[in-house]
Amino acid sequence: MKRNKSNKIFGALLPILTMALLVSCTDVESIDINRPGLEEQSPELYAKYLENLNTYKRSDDHKVAYAWFDNSVKAPYSRAHHISDIPDSLDVVSMMYPADLAEFELTDMATVRRKGTKVVYTISFDRIQKEYTDKVKEGVETGTFSVYLKAELDRLISYESSFDGIIAEYKGKNPIYMSATDKEEAKVNQDIFWGAVMAWKQANTNKLLTFQGYPENLIGQSVLSECRHIILATDDVDAVEELSVVARKAMFSTGTPTDRFVVVVSTISMDDPADTKTGFYEKARAIKEAAYWITEPSADYTRAGIAIYNIQNDYYNADAIYPCVKEAINIMNPSPRK
Repeated sequence: MKRNKSNKIFGALLPILTMALLVSCTDVESIDINRPGLEEQSPELYAKYLENLNTYKRSDDHKVAYAWFDNSVKAPYSRAHHISDIPDSLDVVSMMYPADLAEFELTDMATVRRKGTKVVYTISFDRIQKEYTDKVKEGVETGTFSVYLKAELDRLISYESSFDGIIAEYKGKNPIYMSATDKEEAKVNQDIFWGAVMAWKQANTNKLLTFQGYPENLIGQSVLSECRHIILATDDVDAVEELSVVARKAMFSTGTPTDRFVVVVSTISMDDPADTKTGFYEKARAIKEAAYWITEPSADYTRAGIAIYNIQNDYYNADAIYPCVKEAINIMNPSPRK
């Protein structure tokens, strides 16, 4: 019943776009809505499109799409450097470099927000821990990890005012295999990390908080109930069947909500054409295979959507921009066919 409602909302976009562009089309993401002049030429139709698009994204029954965008280029020389060109139906985009946003980035962020897309950034416990370990090895850091962690969290959370939320990543290690001493230390560090994140969330109840990582590695934490989605750590799997394995492992943790699982995939590598692993499940595109996996029924947990690393790599295509991402969104949320 819910899926029918979502399809009606999503399908309502089609006649508006068809009239606006004077083409025959059956899925919204095959159309380049950012075509120059559309908003100016048909402002009423475009406003109706935005209204329906926002209604669709606010509905809880559609499959969500997250993405990470490499915004390291601060002097853009291609439309690929603009998040304003990402597919309209993306629900959330995470900026990989949240500090020192350029003026064009702030403008782009305002553009995608009009389409109901939330702009967030990721704070990763594991990245902070690795940076600390590397600095200790280099001899440039002599303090304790807990002090370093607190300082980094303060710095990273200070960027939040420009964003609509945070993805909090915690992979950690499985406490089952820890000694009592290691488990106690892990718990202390978890409490520091999640204490800072939850203090931010309590002060910003209207903003998005999403978990990313391994729920089963949390020790005595109840934070998952406050997270809109749980992005499972599936970025290193090499077969679509493994997505189910990771999901079931996540359910081992007591109190893990099972109605909001999102899986991670990657675009293919742009730097190494010979790389046949990144973005692939064997020889098939991981984005497409994961999207089909999302549509399959599961009795004891909800397959809520996908999250895509390095979405900007999918921009470059001779026929259309972001073709694989758009295809995945349409697979998860098919529009009604006549």
